[in-house]
Amino acid sequence: MEEIKKSNRGGKREGAGRKKGTESSIISFKIHNELLGAFPSEITNKEGKTVKFNRSEYINMALHKQMKKDGLI
Repeated sequence: MEEIKKSNRGGKREGAGRKKGTESSIISFKIHNELLGAFPSEITNKEGKTVKFNRSEYINMALHKQMKKDGLI
């Protein structure tokens, strides 16, 4: 029997994976444990369903509000 060798095994697939965001970037920063513990893990949305709390969205809104107040944006 002749062995069949595949040359296209593995590797990058076109269109695979998460799409790169154009409106946001990933950064890293430290937050006090006291503040981190204050974030709820779940909240009730407008429709009355329990959903996971989006910390990134909350932090972005808070930063935007404060930067606007300080005249930075």
